[in-house]
Amino acid sequence: MRKIFVSTILAGFVGFGSFTALNAASYTADVAHSSVAFKVSHMVVSTVDGNFNKFSGEAEIDKGVLKSINGEIEIASVNTRNDGRDKHLQGADFFDAAKFPTGTLKSTKITKVKNGVKVEADLTLHGVTKKVVLNGELKGPGVNEMTKKELYGLTLNGQINRKDFGIGATSGSASIGEQVEINISLELAAK
Repeated sequence: MRKIFVSTILAGFVGFGSFTALNAASYTADVAHSSVAFKVSHMVVSTVDGNFNKFSGEAEIDKGVLKSINGEIEIASVNTRNDGRDKHLQGADFFDAAKFPTGTLKSTKITKVKNGVKVEADLTLHGVTKKVVLNGELKGPGVNEMTKKELYGLTLNGQINRKDFGIGATSGSASIGEQVEINISLELAAK
């Protein structure tokens, strides 16, 4: 009798775990209201801001708790508001967009912290994958008045060393900072 009772309890927990996983809803980034941006020092005295115009992102959210976040950027869409610089960044000296057309971010662990979320992820740029940590905040839910879909806002920030990914490692330019600040702001709409 005890075996049956324990088996029933275990089956209930297994079923509950599956039920919880099934409750997570899928959300996609509304790119018209989102951005993937970066900042890097230039000549030690100023900062160059840039972003990627073409990107996608998807998240799993369960009752206001971020469960996963994955995204992709199109490297050739890099935009620093300077055509010459953008072409140089797309070239073999830096991103090498012809050889490595996309960059990806895939969460591996998400932890709720006092003021938001800590996202541990695999970031792949220039054919190199490294572990990164991004900190941020998940806001919501809200409702899009036009589509009536549920919305969340997700901001993530962190830093990487571009040379860890082989970006600009052979350019010989000491005028560009190695540390790059990453700023991701996503409006996530229910699918």
